[in-house]
Amino acid sequence: MNKIINLNGKAVELAKIKAIPVIDYYNMKYKINQIKIELTSRTGYILNPTSKEYELQTIKDVLIVENPDRDAAIRN
Repeated sequence: MNKIINLNGKAVELAKIKAIPVIDYYNMKYKINQIKIELTSRTGYILNPTSKEYELQTIKDVLIVENPDRDAAIRN
């Protein structure tokens, strides 16, 4: 079993982490008290509502961990 850590109530398997990018201050999509964690891609079957058939697609998971303030984000 791989190591699992707890980040503010969210369980994250360390082996599944692809990247923790540094978010620049020019990108206003994320606040400075958030940590963005990109997980490795996985494949899964998703129902296409138009054709009513299941299609194999690549799923890219991203986890945003909220922290109470900037200092807590840096510590985590």
